[in-house]
Amino acid sequence: MTDDADLSGLIARRLGYLVKHAYLDVSAFLDDALAPFGVHPRELGVLSVIAADGAERSQNELASAIGVDRTTMVAVIDDLEGRGLVERHRSPRDRRRNVVTLTQAGATLLRDADQARLEAEKAYLAPLGEDAARALADALRTLHRAHADFRAGLAPAGPAKEHVPACAAARATPARKTDGTAGN
Repeated sequence: MTDDADLSGLIARRLGYLVKHAYLDVSAFLDDALAPFGVHPRELGVLSVIAADGAERSQNELASAIGVDRTTMVAVIDDLEGRGLVERHRSPRDRRRNVVTLTQAGATLLRDADQARLEAEKAYLAPLGEDAARALADALRTLHRAHADFRAGLAPAGPAKEHVPACAAARATPARKTDGTAGN
């Protein structure tokens, strides 16, 4: 009979298990760091994208940039607007568009909460050392980009092309019914 230590060692060699538990751990670090500011990582991400480059963005554009559905984005923006952190208004450049901008309170919260986020991420990654932490972040960015491109219907570039499994290809491309419509 195998003891629990042997089983945990066996399961801890599986990438999915490791990624899942790393996500849960870093989420706990971030939740603790952001709690004093009353924001969650997703909300902080939305505030960051709004402030990123001064570009005007609609709710739909924000949803697309962050990778959430429009209904979820509406709920997030409703909450942030209710707390006085963002406001919706007509674009001064194109009166047909509604855009979302930070309020002064939102800009202040973003600055302070983002600093707490950075400190929490550093604390989480501290066991790795700077070089290994940077390498991990670079590797995760590479994987994210490769798979995001694939989900968007773009062929993976470089060495990733040969390594996309058939199951990922099937998930990324909706099945077609014989009448030409998308189906499951």
